[in-house]
Amino acid sequence: MPQVMDRFLMFRNAARPLSRHLVAQGSRTRHFHKITTDFITQDKTGNLVCTKVPVIIGSPGEAYVLTSPSVGETFRDASSTAATQDRCKLSYFHDTRHFGLESPSYPRLHIPTQFPRKSEFNISPATFFLSGKMYEIVIDGTDDAEFAEHASASGQNLKPVLDQLEQT
Repeated sequence: MPQVMDRFLMFRNAARPLSRHLVAQGSRTRHFHKITTDFITQDKTGNLVCTKVPVIIGSPGEAYVLTSPSVGETFRDASSTAATQDRCKLSYFHDTRHFGLESPSYPRLHIPTQFPRKSEFNISPATFFLSGKMYEIVIDGTDDAEFAEHASASGQNLKPVLDQLEQT
């Protein structure tokens, strides 16, 4: 898993598009912080199960989490409204610092840092991008969400080419 994370990190900085906001501010450096956090699910009998999972978060003010595909697949399986196979709508609960589908439901991914608020409300909409070697959660309406959208589209556009290369 560390090798996958290191390879992903190398490309995350290289491919980051410049939004109008970033161009006006000048370029900025991205830092990746590897942490271990709590992923809480329910077993078949309804008992809560807390698992420590490695994730990568950005610096203060950034609004993304990179995690293993197994975490994303658990959220997708629990979501009744997952519109597509490559995304899952989540919410970030600022008071309890966790991502989840709805307030009293599970699974939950707790993050020990505060993400930026897009409004005065306690809940911010988020998207879980379910593709690639690492899956990404972003707070909607942020520069990180814009990057994730572009990265997801690039991956989908490159898939036929990569499949063709794999066959040769």
